[in-house]
Amino acid sequence: MEDKNFKFAISEEMIEKADSYIPLEKKVSFAKVWAEQCLEEVEISLQKMEADTLLALPPVWQEKTIIKQVALMYGFLSLYLHIEVPDDFGVQAYNKFGRWHPFNQLERLKTNPRVKDKVFDIIDDFKELKKFLDIEIYNLRMARNDGWTRALAGISTISSPEAVKALLAEMEKLTATIEKGKKTVKQMRKVAAPKKANEGSNAQS
Repeated sequence: MEDKNFKFAISEEMIEKADSYIPLEKKVSFAKVWAEQCLEEVEISLQKMEADTLLALPPVWQEKTIIKQVALMYGFLSLYLHIEVPDDFGVQAYNKFGRWHPFNQLERLKTNPRVKDKVFDIIDDFKELKKFLDIEIYNLRMARNDGWTRALAGISTISSPEAVKALLAEMEKLTATIEKGKKTVKQMRKVAAPKKANEGSNAQS
């Protein structure tokens, strides 16, 4: 439930106590933890679901933008400004702070002679943090969506005797369908052949 009495304002004192640099290893740790949460499975079609009964491939992954924004807000508030935020910081908490436009507040403080130098440093370092998260998300998504990796993972699902038996049964069904189609084509050709012959003899007479 939204707290209507809550108000968030970045003060000069808050900036003076803030960290303007997050150590490299801490940036890496932050990116790795949040990147996992910033990916989601792509919705699959009914055709894909039916195909999975034959050979189930791992899902395709895409970036979940809303969680990425939550991660950046969490990092900005907790790592730089030392604001106490819950460990399960989510969309609701994001909106609680987001409605007060904290990043825009920081931009406006660029003109404040008392804290402007530190503000510029925070903004610059925060861009680096965002870059680390972007790279980690991209690398993780590419690794999960790699064609060979997905294919090998799919093949591994049919290693059990039951799965192999089901695959062979599907292959037999497919073979039977193909053979049936061939017979139908042959019958159609037989029917069409006399008709063409008759047309040729009529043309000669």
